[in-house]
Amino acid sequence: MGATAAAGPGERPIRVGLIGLGAIGIGIARLAQRSDVVTILGALVRDVSRERGPHAPPVVRSLAELLALEPEVIVEGAGHAALREYGPTILRAGCDLVALSAGALADPDLLAQLELAARDGSSHLRVASGAIAGLDAISSAAVGGLASVRHTLSKPARTLLGAAADDLQEARVLYEGPAREGVRRFPESANVVAAVSLAGIGLDRTELRVVADPTLDRNRHVVEAEGAFGDLRIEVRNVPSDENPRTGRLTAMSAYRVLLARRERVSIG
Repeated sequence: MGATAAAGPGERPIRVGLIGLGAIGIGIARLAQRSDVVTILGALVRDVSRERGPHAPPVVRSLAELLALEPEVIVEGAGHAALREYGPTILRAGCDLVALSAGALADPDLLAQLELAARDGSSHLRVASGAIAGLDAISSAAVGGLASVRHTLSKPARTLLGAAADDLQEARVLYEGPAREGVRRFPESANVVAAVSLAGIGLDRTELRVVADPTLDRNRHVVEAEGAFGDLRIEVRNVPSDENPRTGRLTAMSAYRVLLARRERVSIG
């Protein structure tokens, strides 16, 4: 049931398309090469002439070309604009979609468009957990009633502030307030916050705190929740990917795990 699972007798691999070949797309492609469960048919990229290394799948110029390869599921790992541009068309075409740019769903109009497109195409949108853990517990707790969810997102100061972080001597709070506004202010850093919010009590009631910390060398997420179930605290310290320090290695792993679940006969969690 893990990432080293093999396809069953007579079972064809999961046919997958990618949108984007950055840290997430390359990470998924690497994992897919370890087994026969997933085959990456191609990836939609902006620049097809760019050299992408030995792990890269074939690249295409348009969504129409990607859909012509007949994937059963497409993984979006290219940012909010890509989810807005391609998500509704993918779902309406009857192809399932795994999204990692959950922050885009802070826009209720986009969320409504995606829901309608999935209904029209009899397809499914799955938001992967990305760089966080415990979404299953948060969504379960929401069934019985959640009183509060607090998410503290801490990153190396230079990741958030660039060269302006060079003179920073201690942690600085850059934002504190509702998750919806925080996701808008930090669109590339807060996708995981949107996922936590949507799993629990929503973007308006989830409290977000964004911290630039010069002592950190890893991205850190701390989620605290209270409700009828009791209380929980989840802490994740992500190792940044080699391709992009803003993206944790766990992000690609979470998307690949969603793909593997499509073939499981027994599921845990």
